[in-house]
Amino acid sequence: MKRVIILGCTGSIGSTALKAIRENLASLQVVGLCAHSNGAQLASLAKEFGAEAICLTSGEHCNGEPARMYRGFSGLEQMLKDLDADIVLNAIAGFEGLRASLMSLRNGFDLALANKESVVCAGSYLFAVAREHKRRIIPVDSEHSAILELLKGRDRSSVESLILTASGGPFRTLERERFDSITVEQALAHPTWKMGKKISIDSATLANKALEVIEAAHLFGFDGEHIEVVIHPQSIVHSMIRTTDGAVYAQLGNPDMTLPIINALTDGSKNLVRRLDFSHLSLHFEAPDYQRFPLLGLAFSILERKGSAALAFNAADEVAVGAFLEGRISYPRLIEVVQKTVEHDWDAEIQDFQHILALDAQARDLARRLI
Repeated sequence: MKRVIILGCTGSIGSTALKAIRENLASLQVVGLCAHSNGAQLASLAKEFGAEAICLTSGEHCNGEPARMYRGFSGLEQMLKDLDADIVLNAIAGFEGLRASLMSLRNGFDLALANKESVVCAGSYLFAVAREHKRRIIPVDSEHSAILELLKGRDRSSVESLILTASGGPFRTLERERFDSITVEQALAHPTWKMGKKISIDSATLANKALEVIEAAHLFGFDGEHIEVVIHPQSIVHSMIRTTDGAVYAQLGNPDMTLPIINALTDGSKNLVRRLDFSHLSLHFEAPDYQRFPLLGLAFSILERKGSAALAFNAADEVAVGAFLEGRISYPRLIEVVQKTVEHDWDAEIQDFQHILALDAQARDLARRLI
């Protein structure tokens, strides 16, 4: 039985993973759990799953008996050093998840990665660390998980392009002239998925799909010219690949994160998700509107620039989304802040983690001044 450590265990991805384990959908033993601040829930989960250790990255304390208690990111690193496990599921949200990804790889764990910021911000540096420690990085995002499955057994030379699907978010059909009046509540109302606030806003602006385009380029070795995005509101087709003979292959399934999460943690389990019923299935596809959702188009220009522009995109987006959620800027201004931040010189290649921290701080400072 595989031994797993789950970081971000109280969030959407972590909760889905634990639900699958609870329902015996996967043969996994939970040995470590980490959350940011929900100490009571963390302690309860540790007791339920028999975890050997728990960590609160906020630094708060909770009664984790009988589990060993760690605090802060220094505590998380020590927990990873102390525990014997096969794989880490990193579902920590945002830039802080990168620190956890690097810790996991350096402590000798394969990494099931739900934190796209790790790939976007660290780029090739993250994969260099994985190679150095002979560890695997396995994508958990439904789109990248689907691509991983579709590429199995295929030579790279036989694949023309990757095709990522996007729901289009809540403003897919809203006239651009009405964007000024978009409220936080409207932006949070995703039509398909129930997610946290940050990723819900990113799905409304299509910034989330922009991050996934950048992530796909690093994960699978495709440049921007060989990555496509198509709007697919039903979220039934998770991703596709276009082969050099002109055919298109797709993975279809009901919107459910259980499949990509458990596939990343195990070698496959049976009956993970509800079977797709074709009797009343109708699928719709359309091209993305890059004029109305310019952050998606920005991803492709970032891939052409290379350097650290992707890191700046993520930092500015986190700052701008935070300001929008607090009611300090409008929806259109959120997009402008990200665009203007990325316009600056971000040609420096990532050298190490300290360099990443310095560049991230620089981009956040610039975004705050633009707000």
